[in-house]
Amino acid sequence: MGTTRVIVNKPGELIDFETVFEENGSLRTGVPAKKGTVERVDYTTSVYEDGKTYPKYCYVYLPYGYDKEDKDKKYNVLYFQHGNTCEPSIFSIGGNKPMFDMLFDSGEIEPCIIVSTTYYFDPMKDADERLITGQVAAGDGEWAGTKNNYYREVVEDIIPAVETKYNTYLEEPTPEGIKASRDHRAFSGYSRGCAVTWRMVHHNFEYFRWFCPMSGINRGDEKRGTPLTQEQIIDYLTYPIKAHPELPFFIFVTNGGKEDSAEMHAQMKYFTKLDCFSYGKDPEKNNIYYSVSDYYHTDYLVPYYYWNSLKVVFKGV
Repeated sequence: MGTTRVIVNKPGELIDFETVFEENGSLRTGVPAKKGTVERVDYTTSVYEDGKTYPKYCYVYLPYGYDKEDKDKKYNVLYFQHGNTCEPSIFSIGGNKPMFDMLFDSGEIEPCIIVSTTYYFDPMKDADERLITGQVAAGDGEWAGTKNNYYREVVEDIIPAVETKYNTYLEEPTPEGIKASRDHRAFSGYSRGCAVTWRMVHHNFEYFRWFCPMSGINRGDEKRGTPLTQEQIIDYLTYPIKAHPELPFFIFVTNGGKEDSAEMHAQMKYFTKLDCFSYGKDPEKNNIYYSVSDYYHTDYLVPYYYWNSLKVVFKGV
């Protein structure tokens, strides 16, 4: 493995509790000895209550050694939602895929299936505008006139399409079947995808045990121009936890220390002191952690955040 730089933020520097981030330099420079494969999965969705059915797709990263015939070997599934202006091929096609391979190359992280999803209805349509502003038709609440039903698309369409095709822990593609396999499922997202991840905590808590919000504050289901108060955000975050006290969970939050600092630090100071949370990296005892890098804001750094979160996510299941 390449050089690992450890960033320790002491209490008082950024927030009032310690946070540690490890930077694995080989994720960018290393040549993986064990290479996974990527497949595209097509599906349709009609959850937006507009009378339309949308053809969509996601990319599925299968780690080295995945054998579709070996039904006894089952894999945990990590869902990755990209940020504004991006699309789901960012770590699936081209020069960035080896970064996923390098995550598992050293053997420190158990290989999992990674599913790259998108809230855009057609991420390649109007690509010029998407690449500039990101404002093309989408289902995550950022497109005027479209219901914020992306969380439904994930559970009703994406999970059944992916997890019935590959060797996962899902036995039946029904709501109850998806709930029964939640221990083996994580949702993550960067920036605008981070906002989506916080919404997944609220709406899909029964379907996912693990959540990895990256570089974005919890904005709830707020509409443009009508931000929620801190009290409303706290209620939004804690509602599903209080509604299902029997369900274990872990929220591994990661963030950049430059552009992304102030609002996120303020939220995490408050979140980590709520009665329903226990701060730390042991899923047996804790359920929330905050890891702060000194990176600038870009989706291309997501594998570095995964290097930290995947050392905790899926542990003990």
